[in-house]
Amino acid sequence: MKLPTELKEIIQSSNINFLLGSGVSKPFLPTLFGIEENINKSIKEGDLKGQVKGYKEYLEKVMLPNKLIVLNDFKSHKNFKWNSNSKKWRKRTELQSKKALHKTMMSYSRFFQAITKLILERKTRILSKQVNIFTTNIDVFMETVLEKLQFDYNDGFSGRLNPTFSLSNLKKSVLQRSLHFDYKSEIPIYNIYKIHGSLTWKYKRKDDVILSPKLNHFNNTLLSRTGDSFIEKYKNNILVVNPENAKFSETVLNMYYYELLRSYSSELERENSVLFVIGFSMEDKHVRTITQRAANENPTLKIYIFSHSKDGKTDMEKKMQIKNFPNIEIISPVYRGSKNAYKYDLETITKKIFEKINYKKIDEKK
Repeated sequence: MKLPTELKEIIQSSNINFLLGSGVSKPFLPTLFGIEENINKSIKEGDLKGQVKGYKEYLEKVMLPNKLIVLNDFKSHKNFKWNSNSKKWRKRTELQSKKALHKTMMSYSRFFQAITKLILERKTRILSKQVNIFTTNIDVFMETVLEKLQFDYNDGFSGRLNPTFSLSNLKKSVLQRSLHFDYKSEIPIYNIYKIHGSLTWKYKRKDDVILSPKLNHFNNTLLSRTGDSFIEKYKNNILVVNPENAKFSETVLNMYYYELLRSYSSELERENSVLFVIGFSMEDKHVRTITQRAANENPTLKIYIFSHSKDGKTDMEKKMQIKNFPNIEIISPVYRGSKNAYKYDLETITKKIFEKINYKKIDEKK
């Protein structure tokens, strides 16, 4: 495979950025296309009941399962109590959660270990060991896995007892000093930019965001509410951009979301940068527009978009109008025949792409 050889040089000399979408959290969490479509249809038709149904689907399928993630203990999932009256929900939890959660968690773990290895082994001393990860996902997979691996990351929060959010807390470097010599070395660190907010975010006051890592600020009792009572409680308690067409205006009007989008734009404008897009459909017009503008204005920027399937490559090329952007490349699975077919999920991309790159020169004679 020629791609890892090409990426070896790119990663060696570039500022590294990732854009991750809902596809990377499969199979434990679903993609949002169907949910977003139902919510938008209800809003357009002025159907409050349908809108509530859409938000509840989002809450039940995408948000509440995160309470299993924060347990951070695979053995305890089977005994976890939802206290839900939904037989359908209990059935899904019992039959699917343990296996799907383990697979998704391991995919994230393998990804972060591969990228950390590349950052440690690349030979440049000019570039920092920071990796920027931009995501529209609101789940807690990344934070949970990074802490389990004991890898350093910036998520915008500072403070131990009462962590509070500020954009100034991102982009902090970590230097490690030798115990016996006055030698300092930079430690790889991940900057996590959650463009659409996070389930761990909670309002303290109108403009202050605090960290709620156990997700105690919402639970399944919300599902028992109806109408405006549900929507008011839902939107006041959960600090995320909802999957609907209005999210663009909501993103621009909200200070944090707007500044996070500006950070995304700024990082792509840096000289000699690379962006890897994984599990992201590019249906979000505001993110797509910023990405295309950066590709047009920064000739040193290289963008690799991983298409989930061979068939999806053509659609992505059309969506991104790559004929107008020579520095954007769509990468899809390469195989012969249906027997060897595979999809480009996070685990497969890590295995076939990033783990194939090796900066260490091994002398077999030694």
